[in-house]
Amino acid sequence: MTGPLFQGAVAIDTNVFIHLLNPQNNPDGHINRLLTHLSYEGAELLVDDGGRIAGEYNHLLGAAISGQDDRNEIYILRYWILNAPRRSVEVSGNDVLMTAIRRVIVEPSEAVDRVFVYVALKVGKILISNDEMHIVIGPLRESGQPARRARMLRRFATAGAEILTSWEAHARIQQ
Repeated sequence: MTGPLFQGAVAIDTNVFIHLLNPQNNPDGHINRLLTHLSYEGAELLVDDGGRIAGEYNHLLGAAISGQDDRNEIYILRYWILNAPRRSVEVSGNDVLMTAIRRVIVEPSEAVDRVFVYVALKVGKILISNDEMHIVIGPLRESGQPARRARMLRRFATAGAEILTSWEAHARIQQ
């Protein structure tokens, strides 16, 4: 299952890990099942060589993984943040790919979102992100255009790259 779909490595946006802990975003436990499946398959976590992704994980999830909470979700989160094998991808801030991504994800505050997209597209892997505003669909002002992920994948992706929400990725492992 991971072989054909996730090809041994996957980029996972921080919001997926945050949604793991929020029953409103994970009412059916699909994120639990998705992340558990990926860990059993030995999928590597794609990160950037500059440490921006790891820094965001630590900044936004550090308190959750260091607490005394013993829910299953915390164990899953600890695995992915502390123990999952990682594959580092070299990121260039001014190459053709990053320049093109900047034309789609235009918000200055979304530098790490651009890095998530970059690492997945550069190596032809899947990015799992629930960030509809900045990565998947785009803001309302772009409603006349194709979704951001479609624009980025159509023009910039290497073979095998995809951008899926956690629900879409979960549905794919069930096939």
